[in-house]
Amino acid sequence: MFGSALPIIQSAAEAFRPPRRVSVAEGAGETLKIIQPGGYTGFWSHKETPYMVEPMSMLASRNHEAVVFVGPARSGKTMGLLDAWVSYAVTCDPGDMLIVQMTQDKARDYSKTRIDRAIRNSPKLAGLKSTRAHDDNTHDKLFKHGMWLKIGWPSASQLASSDYRYVALTDYDRMPDDIDGEGSAFQLGLKRTTTFLSRGMCMVESSPGKPITDPNFRPTMAHEAPPSSGILGIYNRGDRRQLYWPCPHCKEYFRAAPGLDLFASIPEDEELLRTIRGADLTALAREHSVIFCPHCGTGIEATHKQRLLEHGEWLRDGQEISKTAKKSETGMESSIASYWLGGVAAAYQSWYSLLLRYFHGLRDYASSGSELALQVTVNTDQGAPYLSRAILADRSANDPADNAEDFERYIVPEQARFLTAAVDVQGGQNARFVVQVHAHGPDQEQWLIDRYEIKTSHREGPDGEPAPLDPASYPEDWDCITDKVVTATYRTHLYNQELRMRKTIVDTGGEEGVTENAYQWWRRCAKDRLSNRVALYKGASSRTAPLIKESKVGKGAKADVPLLVCNPNLLKDAVINAARRADDGTSRLHFPQWLGAWFWDEWQAEVRQTNGTYKQIRARNEALDLAAMNRAAALLLGVRRINWDNPPAWARPLEQNSYRVDKAERREERASSQSRSIGGFKNKKGFSKSSGFKRR
Repeated sequence: MFGSALPIIQSAAEAFRPPRRVSVAEGAGETLKIIQPGGYTGFWSHKETPYMVEPMSMLASRNHEAVVFVGPARSGKTMGLLDAWVSYAVTCDPGDMLIVQMTQDKARDYSKTRIDRAIRNSPKLAGLKSTRAHDDNTHDKLFKHGMWLKIGWPSASQLASSDYRYVALTDYDRMPDDIDGEGSAFQLGLKRTTTFLSRGMCMVESSPGKPITDPNFRPTMAHEAPPSSGILGIYNRGDRRQLYWPCPHCKEYFRAAPGLDLFASIPEDEELLRTIRGADLTALAREHSVIFCPHCGTGIEATHKQRLLEHGEWLRDGQEISKTAKKSETGMESSIASYWLGGVAAAYQSWYSLLLRYFHGLRDYASSGSELALQVTVNTDQGAPYLSRAILADRSANDPADNAEDFERYIVPEQARFLTAAVDVQGGQNARFVVQVHAHGPDQEQWLIDRYEIKTSHREGPDGEPAPLDPASYPEDWDCITDKVVTATYRTHLYNQELRMRKTIVDTGGEEGVTENAYQWWRRCAKDRLSNRVALYKGASSRTAPLIKESKVGKGAKADVPLLVCNPNLLKDAVINAARRADDGTSRLHFPQWLGAWFWDEWQAEVRQTNGTYKQIRARNEALDLAAMNRAAALLLGVRRINWDNPPAWARPLEQNSYRVDKAERREERASSQSRSIGGFKNKKGFSKSSGFKRR
């Protein structure tokens, strides 16, 4: 009539067993039995995928909060980081676990085809499974010692509620970047483990699938991945470990880098694309399935691959290794142990297969223009991020930095007819006006002749020196633009002759206070009869906005300030195309050699999207913005309508130009301007600290 209490006591006893002090790989090897129809049968082993042992061991690390693994398909990462981790957790160190698949259907498939099979075929797992029927369903598994395994999908309800000691996110780059407005899956998953302090662990694995956000990226360290919103972005936050192999010939270790760089005999892409459609791809793949040691240059045949895998070593970014496999103490440190395995090291993919899939993708692209097959093989076979061929062609097009010319700063070229200056307003602690000056010639040809920043005001600071600029709070600080930009002159090839600024265009965007102070500044310029030499600029928010349109703004019915509303996307298209032109002529934008690397970083700070808009990918982008504004200033002056055989007086050759001024006359004007300067003051030594412009 009464049941025995023994099964209940035995089940409860499992909860009191201490953790087994073995590594994740050892625990999985003892408990996870694999039965694959038509494939391998037996307990999990690391022999085919020895590179998985270290990442698996890090899953039990008390020094790391997360393990990130970027790798190709057929590398054994799912078996090692998911199936084996589940088996280890259940049998060796129990704790509630959440596994997040990329969709609900994938969660169901994983539960049925992998978890249920693993439990059914592994005696130790099966023995720990709860015997109560309601403790086992598709998305929830309960074990005798109380561990709960949940198999879910990316949603706020799955990731933003319960606490878990273990969280695993698989196929991360196929998940949404933002989960129901709550943040990324990684942020949410990591948050679920914080209750367990150093005993908690979040694991993320995926092959790359998110686009590269900066096509002009150049790594600053050897293992740095291109910027991306997906798993490579998390990888970069970690200690960036990559696999190194010892060369069978020279014994030096070399990096088994993601991509195809080790296959040095493959022809360049342009040559491949010319011949790929008629080539025998199988023969081509066999011919080139040899990697080359970057140290001794010797070819390494595929027969060496298993030995390379067995002797591979993971190195953190910046870490070094000797011929005797002794690792240095240097290298990046992080709370995230991040790994990136290239397709060349994938255990279940031959080098021949890797190249054959790539060549097939290239053939599809050459035949149809479709990049889909090529992207798939780069992401899932090579374990590398994909950069569109169109963007690659765009990036490899004429680089304006390569065409920089040897012309002097501050001097107007003989071909030029007038000057414009663009001023960008930067706020915050490092508030400043950033100024870029262009000289313009016939047919919209331009030369960049100056670039500088204004950081100090006419106001006196507490130490008697000029106070820092604050365009948002002090309207009078805008008068620095008048004194140092609007009324500036630049030297010409004519003896003692200089050229005045024809138009200064100033951005009105920025922190609160900037726009109104810009309007007040324009009114002061108008009062000083300078309104025809200045303009206020605003970028239109609509991507279909007109190229350039002037309107009036102001308070209420007093709309007295002209505002130039421009389409920044169209302007940037124009200046980028002008900058790429290598020969003199219509619309070419000439750059000088004195510009530093900082300028070209700014120039490449935005990427054109497929919808025609530009996305900013770096903090500073003034170079491109200011070039676009200078073009807008020239358009406002009507350069497209000028008859260069009979131009306006201000656009005539320098010898007849109405904006040309004698140097002595200019000095008198400057001295008079300084004496009238509003807010000018003297320091303790009696020297004027007003806006005296340093002659350029």
